[in-house]
Amino acid sequence: MKKKALSTIAAVLVVVFSGLAQDDFIVIQQSSRKRGEKKIRLNDNIGVVKFTPTQMLVGEINFSYERQISKQSSFEIGLGPTISNIALGGNGGNHYIDPYYGGGGTYQTSGVGFFAEAGYRFYPLDETEALNRFYLSPIFRVRQKNYGLRDISGMLPDKQGSQLLTSFALNFGYQMWLSKSFSFDFFTGLGIGQQQDNSYFQASEYANNTYTYKWQPTSNSYARYVFNFGMKVGIGHK
Repeated sequence: MKKKALSTIAAVLVVVFSGLAQDDFIVIQQSSRKRGEKKIRLNDNIGVVKFTPTQMLVGEINFSYERQISKQSSFEIGLGPTISNIALGGNGGNHYIDPYYGGGGTYQTSGVGFFAEAGYRFYPLDETEALNRFYLSPIFRVRQKNYGLRDISGMLPDKQGSQLLTSFALNFGYQMWLSKSFSFDFFTGLGIGQQQDNSYFQASEYANNTYTYKWQPTSNSYARYVFNFGMKVGIGHK
């Protein structure tokens, strides 16, 4: 009888301690889950003033400004001058000689133009607000490069040629903050555009045993792909 009673008491104690152990295990799991939750990284700034040194390779002095407009989005605008006759500028190369003008030639000189761009940025990561980390950005831009055309012989007045590129692209980028007010913004993207080239070439006319030389205008319009890449240096503000 005593053995039966002891067995019953032991079984009850096992059930009780098992229940307590199970309850403790559940509490530990819940506390670990709470500690594992990630906090959203809030911004120290609501705007960033930027300069893109890599755009100088294509003849742009590129300044831009990004402003946060919601938790995960921002708006960016850019504006600045362009300078032609930069090796990677895409405006027909550097100075050149026109081989079709016998005994003379055409000299291409640098000129100042402009660019303007506007884009919307979406930062899809849940752990951060806008202005931080990975983003997608559709961007629209207009760029005009101007250059001079000079007759080496000096018989013709100088003329001005231009390249106008209107484009739309989708950029992918990553913005990181090295301090509370200093950032690096790396980006790349692909798009399409329409380019309009306006220029002049030297032509001659023969009449009354005399050659007359003049500038002949030429214009060409075509579609092209646009590839973007670079790095922006930014200074944030509250």
